[in-house]
Parts: sequence; C-alpha cells; structure tokens
Amino acid sequence: MQTWKTWRGNLIRWIRPKSNGMPVRRRTAAQIRAGDTARAGQNWSRAAHHYRQALSSEPRLYHLWVQLGHMEKEAGAIDRAAAAYEEAARLGAGQAEPLLHLGHMAKAWQQPDEAARYFVRALQRKPQDLEAISELARVMPDREAVDSTFWAAALAALGIAPNMVLDQEVVTLSNAPVLFDVTDLLAFFGRSRLPTGIQRVQIEISLALLDDAAAHRAVFCVYSSSRRSWIMLPRDMFFVLCRLAKQSDDAGDPAWVAQLVGIYRAMATARTLRLLAGTTLVNLGTSWSDRNYLLDVRTLRARAGMIYVPLVFDLIPLIDPTWFIGSLVRDYRAWFTSLLHSADGCLAISRATRQDLLDKSVERQAAIPPETVSVVALDGDFRQNAADRSILRDYALGTRPFVLLVSTLEPRKNHIGAFQAWVMLRDRLDEADMPDLVCVGGRGWLNDAIHRTLRHDPALRQRVHILHGVPDDRLATLYENCLFALYPSFYEGWGLPVSEALSYGKVPAISAVSSLPEAGGRFARYFDPHDPATIADAVCALLDKPVRDAAEAAIAAGYKPRTWHHIAHDLLGKAVTVQPRGEAGLPLVGGPGIWSLLSDSGMQHDDAPGEVLRHGHGWGLPTATGCRIAGDDVSLWFRWAGCAGGILHIHVAADHGGAPIGIDIHGHSSCFEGRAGEPLVLSLPLPARPGPVRIGLAPPGGGCAIAKLCFTCD
Repeated sequence: MQTWKTWRGNLIRWIRPKSNGMPVRRRTAAQIRAGDTARAGQNWSRAAHHYRQALSSEPRLYHLWVQLGHMEKEAGAIDRAAAAYEEAARLGAGQAEPLLHLGHMAKAWQQPDEAARYFVRALQRKPQDLEAISELARVMPDREAVDSTFWAAALAALGIAPNMVLDQEVVTLSNAPVLFDVTDLLAFFGRSRLPTGIQRVQIEISLALLDDAAAHRAVFCVYSSSRRSWIMLPRDMFFVLCRLAKQSDDAGDPAWVAQLVGIYRAMATARTLRLLAGTTLVNLGTSWSDRNYLLDVRTLRARAGMIYVPLVFDLIPLIDPTWFIGSLVRDYRAWFTSLLHSADGCLAISRATRQDLLDKSVERQAAIPPETVSVVALDGDFRQNAADRSILRDYALGTRPFVLLVSTLEPRKNHIGAFQAWVMLRDRLDEADMPDLVCVGGRGWLNDAIHRTLRHDPALRQRVHILHGVPDDRLATLYENCLFALYPSFYEGWGLPVSEALSYGKVPAISAVSSLPEAGGRFARYFDPHDPATIADAVCALLDKPVRDAAEAAIAAGYKPRTWHHIAHDLLGKAVTVQPRGEAGLPLVGGPGIWSLLSDSGMQHDDAPGEVLRHGHGWGLPTATGCRIAGDDVSLWFRWAGCAGGILHIHVAADHGGAPIGIDIHGHSSCFEGRAGEPLVLSLPLPARPGPVRIGLAPPGGGCAIAKLCFTCD
C-alpha cells in the first residue's frame, strides 16, 4: 500500500510534471514516459517516435534532443540521429555532450576528419573535457594530411603551442618488435580512472613489460582511424599513467589529469609508425568499436608482413546475446567474423575461451587451426595494499559479517540468483547468523530487475549493500574482511574476482560453468547458477567457521598465483611464436551465393558478410545502401573454390554518376560504364580452378558504393 508521501509525490508530478528538472505539459510528459518505456524495452524506433512527438510540442527540451539522437542512432537512422544531436548542440550553446556524440558517430562511420572537427568544437565549449581530448588525440591526422587552419585550431583546442610541436620524421621500427595495442585502455582513461576487469589486466601486463629490461622489444601503441595505422606511445609517460591508475579512483586528481592530458597531446602530434616485415601486433584489449580496424590489420598484414595476434577475453555476446544491448551484439558479431580472417593466431585467457573460439569459428565455416590458439591464463596475484579497516564504516558495514560479490551490475553476473539465495537463507538462519551481501562493481546495463528486486523487498534491501567506484585499496580491505567471496555468474572468459579472492586467501563460492573451474580449481566451492537453492547451500556451508577455516588453510598452503611478470612473459613468448597465415586466412568463397556489403539492417538472413573480402584503405563502412569506395587503394581478395562458368557480379549503387569503373583481375583490366542515377552490375568471369583471387577496383573520381557481390556458376 502506498504511503501518503508517495501518493502526494505522484499527484504533484502529475499536476506539475517535469522532465530533467524542466516543467513540461502533461501531454508532453506522457509522450516522454511512453518513450522511456519503449527505451527500457530496447524498442528504439518506438522510443524515438514518442520523443519526436514530445519535441514537436516543446522543442526547447535540450536533454530530450540528446535522447532522441541516442534512439535514432540505435535504430540505425544515422542522419536523423545527427540532426537531433545538432539541434541539441544549437540549444545547449555551452554544452559539449551533443558534439561528443556527433564525433563518436562520425568516427564509427569512418569519417575521422569530420569526427576531429566535432571534438575540436566540443573542446572549444569545454576546454578541459578529458573525453574530447582523448578522442581528438586518436583521430588527429598526420599534419601533412590536413589544412593548416584546422591543424592550428586543433592544437589550440588541445592547449599545444605550435612551437612545441617537433618536426619529427615518420617512425620506423626495426628488429622485429612486438607492438602492444592499448587503444581501448587509453580511450577508457578518457572516461574513467578506476579500472575494471579487462583494463586491470592490460595495466598489469603493461607495467610488467615496461618494468622489465628483457622485454625491450615491447612497444606500446594506439590505433588511429584517421591515419589507418598505429602511433607509438611515449614509454615513460605510459608507465607513469598506468601506475597512477592503480593508486586512486580520483579522476580529478591534478597529477592524474596532467599525466593523461600530456600523453594525449603526445599522441595527437606523434608521427605514424611504419611497420616492417616480422612485426607482431598484439591487441591487449578490444577492437570491435573501430569498424575498419581489422580491415587495416588485413591490409598491413598483406603489405608490410605484420603478424596480428589478439588477446581474446571471451565470446559471450555470441554465447547468449540476451545479456547485452542489441547494438553491442551486432558490432561484436561483425567483429568476430572479420577477426577469423584477420588474425594469424590468438591468445585465449582460458581453456574454455579457447574452445569457444574454436567452436564458433567452425560454426561460421572459417575454422581457426587449433595450433594457432594458445592459452595465457590470468591466474595472477591481485593483492593490493589495503586501506585502513575503518573505511568499512564509510560503507555502513559496521561489525556485521558480510559476503563479497565483485562484478558489474548486469544480467550475466546473476545478482538476482544471489538475492534469491539470500531470501532462502533468511528462512534458514537465525538473525544473528545471517550475513550481509556486499556487491561491488560498475553500474552496468539492463539491470532494472536487480534494482526492482531490492525495491520490492525491504528486508532484503537491509541486507544487501551495492557499492560503486571502490578503488583498489578499499577493495582490498573488503576482501580482507569478508567471510568469503561469492560469484554466481552464468558465464565468464576467466573470472578475475575468483583469482582476486584466492589472492587474498578467501574462499570463492562460484558457478560451476565455463572457465570458472579453471580459475577456482580445487580451492573453490561450486554451485549451479541456475538454481538459487544450490547457491544458498554453498553459502550456508561456508558460514560454518571450521569448514571455512579448513578451506582457507588449503588456500594458504597450496594456492600459488603467478606474478604479472610471469604472465606477461608467457604472453610475449607465445605471441612471438605465431607465424603468418598468409593466403590460408583468406575467406573461402565456396560457390554460388551473395556476399552483402550493406550494414546489418540491410542484410538478408542468408547473405554472407562481404566485409571480410575487402582489402585496402579506400573502403568506407557498410551502410544501408552499400560500402563506399574511393581512391586507388580498393580491392577484393578471397580464396575461390573453383567451378565451371563461375562469374562474379559486383552490384554498384546508383551513385556512380555514370563515370567509368575500372576492374583488374590477375593483370587483365576492363572498364564498365552505366547510366547516371541507375544501379550498375559489373560481371566478370572467375577461374575454373580453385585458388586465391584478387580483384582491383578503380572507382570514379567521386567514388561509389558497392551493395553486394553475387557469385554464380553454371
């Protein structure tokens, strides 16, 4: 039954509704609520419709234009999303946020020059915005590739005096170095200082390699979408930055900000790396947010003899897409398909992840040779210096015993299962024996059910503490003072909190799924994450002090975590053994079929992804009308199974302007012309015998878009 206070608040909100603190009409408020409901259900088009209706009557709502931009972008209506963000930028004259979104969209659609201009505009409004500085640093072109007016504006926005930019030469690396790509780590630092799982691993491995003279060949770099290549990070500056990231969660700390801005400025004005044959590129993070990243990897593998070896943390968006928002799953699927034809070998963080990688590659008919996938287990020592025990009072923990659950608040981590187990324990145990549950982690996504469960059960809410933004020293204190750790996740690539708990000598009660038995070994206690009763049983057993003491004694006697130096050199040693796959890694065209170059929304269910056939820097990104090509660096490259009367039909969108399009296949050139404003099909015969086929394309001066590739046989 609602209290009087709640009823009164609802009545006031109905009589005088507000949106983001701004008074709105009741009809507008109703449309906004309908949009919010659709957004919660990931019905992006419906949400956009309701937000547009609200804005048609009250167009002054700056924040709603931003939300409309988000919804249009998620729905794939890129032009409408850009228009919404532009209107938000106009209304919020001092706001940088809509310009940041415009910059991110331009970067995602492979328009780095346009993205750079948006980030400059954002910095002109908010000069110290770390995200804008970070993004501008990564999309800054080489100085010769941009006009002097923009170069001067960008330097001014970054706070760099023109006379401070050294006239450097293009950097050429020799002696077969190993490059470590930490692009997403530097991007993460632009948004947050406190590292999460993947960032923690990158930081520890980087520090171990930077601190070891034996790893002198290790060079750290970031990918630049504007340069279609990589730039080198200053080694000493990156070392200090990683050390600072571990010391505090204070993103406003002057020392942190100064170091971060300094490295971003160095990135912005650095020269492009020139890679030589034998260079190994190891990606320590993720790359699927940069949509042409793997195209550029393939191009440099073919031209410079580079060897590409990504570290694969998990394939969970392919295992169960329902745990993630739709756009992330789409991007991940596209990335994985491309990865299968772009990597020479892979490093998996567990045997379970290795098997997932092999299985999923077979499902996609692009099997990775098992011998090219090695395991680098993350069984490291995660102990950190702990803060004083008095900090427990800051989290209202007092003297009550507690169990620690460390993970982001998202469906896959199964907080709901833990809560259900706690409800069962409440019925089994006396009040004095009942522990609290302390949940530490990022705010996550798709977690409405977690918060709703706590809202609807006040007694449970009294026992559950949800903590965000806990720095390493305080997390260490929580581990040292908990009874034991709980990890009810449905699926993991490794399970870093399990290794963390063991590092602190605490027993982890964990799910018996995926990689978690590798992380927990004989020291963990296991349960079925789909059965809350088994979670409650495991917790109840460990509440028995003699049982818990015996388990902790076994950990103290037998658990031997590896040092991060050991893990880093394990990774380095396995990476340098990877050999180039060469043409064996090319996608196989096995016969008749359609390979689409449209974006996901335009592809038919049976179409193969034509993105993997692309080579060269002249390709744009797949869109609803096709993949744009321009310039003289455009080709298709694949393995052809061979067949009698094989023909490739290249479908060109109607934007070619009637200008001729050149084709070169195995030294034989031809030219095709069509009528302006009409689609054009370029048909060329393919060899009867199997083997690699490389086709060069010479688009008209204004460029054109390729919609699909159709292979036929007699």
